[in-house]
Amino acid sequence: MSDTKDAIDNNQEDFSKLVKDYDLKNLASNAPIEGRIVDIVENRVVIDIGQKTEGILDRLELLDWNGNMKYKIGDPISVLPKNVNFKEGYITVSKKQLDEQEGWDNVVHAYKTNTPLKGIISKLTPDEKGFLVDMGIEMFLPMSQVDIQKIKAPKKILGKEFMFMVVKLNKKEKNGTVSRRILLEEEKQEKLKKLLGSLEVGQIVKGVVTSIMDYGAFVDLGGMEGLVHKDNISYGRVNHPKEKLRKGDEIEVKVLEIDKEKGKISLGIKQKFADPWNTMETKYPLGKRLIAKVVKIVSFGAFIELEEGVEGLLHISDLTWEGRPTSVEEYVAVGDKLWVQVIEVNKEERKIKLGLKQLEIRPEEKYLEKHSRGEIVRAKVKKILKSRVFMGLEEGIEGVIKISDISFYHIESPEEFLTEGEEIDAMIISNELDRNSKVQLGIKHLAENEWKSFHAQNRPNNIIEVTVKKIIDGGIVVEISKNIEGFIRNNDVDEEPVALAEMEQKFKPGNKIQAMIVRIEADRKKVYLSLRAMNKALEREEIKKFMKAEDDSVTTIGDLLQNELDKNK
Repeated sequence: MSDTKDAIDNNQEDFSKLVKDYDLKNLASNAPIEGRIVDIVENRVVIDIGQKTEGILDRLELLDWNGNMKYKIGDPISVLPKNVNFKEGYITVSKKQLDEQEGWDNVVHAYKTNTPLKGIISKLTPDEKGFLVDMGIEMFLPMSQVDIQKIKAPKKILGKEFMFMVVKLNKKEKNGTVSRRILLEEEKQEKLKKLLGSLEVGQIVKGVVTSIMDYGAFVDLGGMEGLVHKDNISYGRVNHPKEKLRKGDEIEVKVLEIDKEKGKISLGIKQKFADPWNTMETKYPLGKRLIAKVVKIVSFGAFIELEEGVEGLLHISDLTWEGRPTSVEEYVAVGDKLWVQVIEVNKEERKIKLGLKQLEIRPEEKYLEKHSRGEIVRAKVKKILKSRVFMGLEEGIEGVIKISDISFYHIESPEEFLTEGEEIDAMIISNELDRNSKVQLGIKHLAENEWKSFHAQNRPNNIIEVTVKKIIDGGIVVEISKNIEGFIRNNDVDEEPVALAEMEQKFKPGNKIQAMIVRIEADRKKVYLSLRAMNKALEREEIKKFMKAEDDSVTTIGDLLQNELDKNK
């Protein structure tokens, strides 16, 4: 037992002698020493510090932010001597304290000289409002100062090395705040200045799509982003930019506008090419038939791609002649290639209407192959408008009667003659369809024989019975029959001018009166009458009758003498 105690005492004496041989001033001055790692045993790292004893370093000081050893045996390393362990016979050293000392000196220098400093993002703060950056000492990096853009996945940048600006220091606590965003914004401004100086309106440049929004896509031109608005992607319809572009796409764009004050650049893709709408009317004339692809189905029709950037609308009403389909999908589907016909081109509104049913003969055209002009057909009043009436002839076949073809004389509305739902006889008045592809019909043409009969039986000076229809400024409109109208002008009412109010009081619509025909215009189907002329004629007739009666009652002188003789007798 005494031998072991003596051995320990001797070792401590030897170690004490070694420490004395070591420059104790260095140990007390916190001066760094250079060494080399000779062994790693459990949690201890043995370092040859060039003395008769070794330095021992805590292994945890050499782990990175992810817990991995940053050094290996044989690597040189700078450490700071801390104290002497007389019991175990070694000098404890620290890498962390040296790094913190050097780190603080570097941070202070960077702060004073306003220069960037390198650091590693090592930890996310517990409240996740920022990071700790390893610069030898730990500095706080607020979340808002990490990048210009919002950080969506903070954990993904742990362990990454960046340059930072020191923006705040606490000398007492030996910590502070850093910012990466300041450097990025300065870099952006520098690139922006350089880029804006090199760009010109009309220039074609390459870029990479960085983000896609509802209203357009942002494109990185090499340090600065420009916007390609949705309307500048294609000459055709673009509902959303993602239909044409994806994030990461490398594309060519044309510079449309540069705002140097606001630092904004407007870009276009379609402007690299000639506007196809400039030649639409000649390239796709009315009636042209072609094969095109269905690219989109909507409730009211289908969009058909004629070429890149040019689409036409095939409306649901132009799919078939057999009534309106319940859905577009009954006839076409996305991806179908089909024959269509150009039925309308609007260059100003950049719209083309296409038709499918127009490739087939119209039902109305087939109808006119069976029926011809002058034929009387049965038709049903479907809809009455102010200037025309739509008539149903057969299933899916419509005719039309213009207001001027209802009566030979003027009427205010078709409703004076027709009511919806009634069936009437009408005459086909043309072998051609009207501009709306309806069979042209007429009613007044059925009254031609009535006119001929009237004209044959009546002559000027004939007195006929008529019905008052209405009073107008020019005179009295009268009805001779349903299809024959007459007119009494103001100066044909009486010898003296008659005021409108007086005429309205004297002649009520529906009253039957007699008038004299003064003129018949058969070609225009017009009859002019006169009350004044009739009254004069009647007066002359009365005078004639009176004069005849007077002639019959005249007494001669012989008659008078004979009468006197008879009296005397």
